[in-house]
Amino acid sequence: DQFVLPAMFTESYGAVKTGNDRWNSLEVAPTVLYEWDQSSTYIHDPPFFKTLTTEPKPVRSFENAYCLLNLGDSITTDHISPAGNIARNSPAARYLQERGVAQRDFNSYGSRRGNDEVMARGTFANTRLGNRLMDAPGPKTIHIPTGEALDIFDASARYIQDGQPLIILAGAEYGSGSSRD
Repeated sequence: DQFVLPAMFTESYGAVKTGNDRWNSLEVAPTVLYEWDQSSTYIHDPPFFKTLTTEPKPVRSFENAYCLLNLGDSITTDHISPAGNIARNSPAARYLQERGVAQRDFNSYGSRRGNDEVMARGTFANTRLGNRLMDAPGPKTIHIPTGEALDIFDASARYIQDGQPLIILAGAEYGSGSSRD
């Protein structure tokens, strides 16, 4: 009773590859590749795999880039890619609402990690992010050409639309933290 014995493991996990009646009765298409459900807000076919090449693109210089964020030291993976709840007024919330997801069903960034559209909108969405371009912590930045305070995703989308290169200034230990990302 005190020890985990091989027979206990075999009894619990012996049928893991054969499943059970409920699992085996699921209807699935007989395909080798996953058939993406374009309406899913949990998993999405990321576009960056479509243009992926075996050879890296040449390094290019950045000129006249605007600073999207000016961060200090110790910006962790939890600041960069939070796993917590999706705020009701965030770009990710707007994306989900546009697809008919009710606020009570937003869930967390961690649960929607398989959707690049949600996660792009959640990048730097940590409420404790310290951006030196702003007076208070949070997922906001200044759109430098207009002086407008915007959600980081919205500012970045505007810069991309204008063809404007961006940089992020970050201090020591940038990206340290958990290994979940």
